[in-house]
Amino acid sequence: MKKPLIIILIIIFTALFLRFILGGPEDDWICKDGEWIKHGVPSAPMPEVECKQ
Repeated sequence: MKKPLIIILIIIFTALFLRFILGGPEDDWICKDGEWIKHGVPSAPMPEVECKQ
């Protein structure tokens, strides 16, 4: 009964490791010092709303 649970946990851990450690940075726009900064290669265009920070 414990063996399938361990296998499932190993699969989940491996998927999370691949996504967050080897997957690289996320692609998004980040608001920094009142300007939109490209982070990675975002698929969406730069936001048109004012960046307030």
